Amino acid sequence: MNNNLSDVEQRVKRYWFKDGIGELAGGGLFLVIGLYFAGHERLLPNSVARTLLDSSLVLLLIGGVFVTRWLINLLKARLTYPRTGYVEYYPSRKNTPSRRILTAVIAMGVSLLLVLFGQFVGSFNWIPGFTGLVAGVIFIITRARGGEGRYYFLGGTSIILGLVLSFSGLSVSYSLGLFYGLIGVAALISGGLTLARYLRENPMPAEDQNE
Repeated sequence: MNNNLSDVEQRVKRYWFKDGIGELAGGGLFLVIGLYFAGHERLLPNSVARTLLDSSLVLLLIGGVFVTRWLINLLKARLTYPRTGYVEYYPSRKNTPSRRILTAVIAMGVSLLLVLFGQFVGSFNWIPGFTGLVAGVIFIITRARGGEGRYYFLGGTSIILGLVLSFSGLSVSYSLGLFYGLIGVAALISGGLTLARYLRENPMPAEDQNE
């Protein structure tokens, strides 16, 4: 009985990620964040525009999360649920905290190593590397939850890109702008290909002619 419940739980998790809509919405948010950091670097220090941009980062992140979730629900209601039905998954209380703790421990450990390593390499900027690591871990954990192999690619790309930008010699704003922009493009491509395949394999049911 427990094995059957576990199988059902895994299928429900995979169902949420099978259409690629989450990657499309998340990729769009990453692009906006990338433009924010790149634009921040272009503005003059102590200018009014830069001060306003600095104060808007929290609003951008909070608003972006709400808009992204709204967009995901909207697209799923129009594209996914009419084709393969509505399924909602409630995360297990037993597993979720342990995964979060493990992720935090790994991220903090690698962050500490990056900081220590950065003291010996003058051109090393640990912020893009740490950002890429955290994003990569999230992608890989998403793969564990959803069973979709493409998240391994996104996770690996995130980690490698973060490390490369750490040694690029670019400023923090340009490095983060490039990181979020390129990861956003990768997520959009992955989500777009996944959604196209999903729509091709799951055409809209024909309406009942008698109604």
